[in-house]
Amino acid sequence: MHKLLLCGLLLLTSGGPSLAGCFDVSKGEPERLTGLLTHRIFAGAPNFEDVQKGDTPEPGYVLTLDEDICLTGDADFADPSYRFDEVQLVETEETSRDMQALRDERVTVSLRDPTPAMTGHHHRPLVAWVTAIEPDDETADPTAGYGTAQTVVEAFYRALETGDGKLAAGFVIPEKTRTGPFSPEALRRFYGSLPEPLRLQSVKALGADRFAVRYTFTSTAGRCDGRATVRTTERDGRNFIQSIRAESGC
Repeated sequence: MHKLLLCGLLLLTSGGPSLAGCFDVSKGEPERLTGLLTHRIFAGAPNFEDVQKGDTPEPGYVLTLDEDICLTGDADFADPSYRFDEVQLVETEETSRDMQALRDERVTVSLRDPTPAMTGHHHRPLVAWVTAIEPDDETADPTAGYGTAQTVVEAFYRALETGDGKLAAGFVIPEKTRTGPFSPEALRRFYGSLPEPLRLQSVKALGADRFAVRYTFTSTAGRCDGRATVRTTERDGRNFIQSIRAESGC
């Protein structure tokens, strides 16, 4: 009797696919992925086979992952036994330009609405919309910023790490530092009183005058895992910060 029970348990535990490493699309997973970003022309209607045989070209992006993944959370379209290493990415208004700039680079993307392939317009097992994109830190060249505006962006955030508003404001175009959030006093008041000071994580070029910045700090409102896009401008041969757009809300 005990042997029969044991055999039954073995059959139950070994009969289905392993769910280890699978993302649950019903929970909005995955939220972030890292891999090689490439631009593709997919074959659309009418046959979804070959643009050189009359199918409509559908431009898009593919993220090639370092390791295979699988999906759960959709009984009709997510098969946890099927593993794959390419994801179809859809640009958004906020990320279109950055995705073009980072084509053929290793990147980390933040995603929304991850969906298992359901129609002929879904060209990989997983399709997701990109809300943010940045170069992959692990492959960053430490000398990449030499001779570029990246150094002034780094200097601005290094000054904020110590709460030195006057020093940080010196790296911003003067007309934005007289009053408002970029004034020396405003920068000192906020960044100089943080329970946990700002720490710069990375600065990566998105173009000659656009940079993706990652940082952390803790304020009275809680912890911030910050992401921002910084735009620079050159005046009299020197680089200044022109604008900062917080992508993470802090």
